[in-house]
Amino acid sequence: MANQSKGQNEHAERQAPPPPASREPPVRRWPHPVSGVEPARAADPMLHYIRCALSYQNQQLADIKALLQRLLVERGEDPEE
Repeated sequence: MANQSKGQNEHAERQAPPPPASREPPVRRWPHPVSGVEPARAADPMLHYIRCALSYQNQQLADIKALLQRLLVERGEDPEE
């Protein structure tokens, strides 16, 4: 009996898997900047405003996280949970 099941498994392994139902989109890669050269920034003032606002929000979130972790330490709880 063991030989029969082994033969069935080998036959199943030899069959190629079916092709995928849908194709994945091609991977797009951004060009790497030349070392030592700062990439050109967009001159659009709206993009500059958005970039500054996001930077400010990220700083606020980092400050809030630090304060919450400090509160957890003061309460004697593990801040990594």
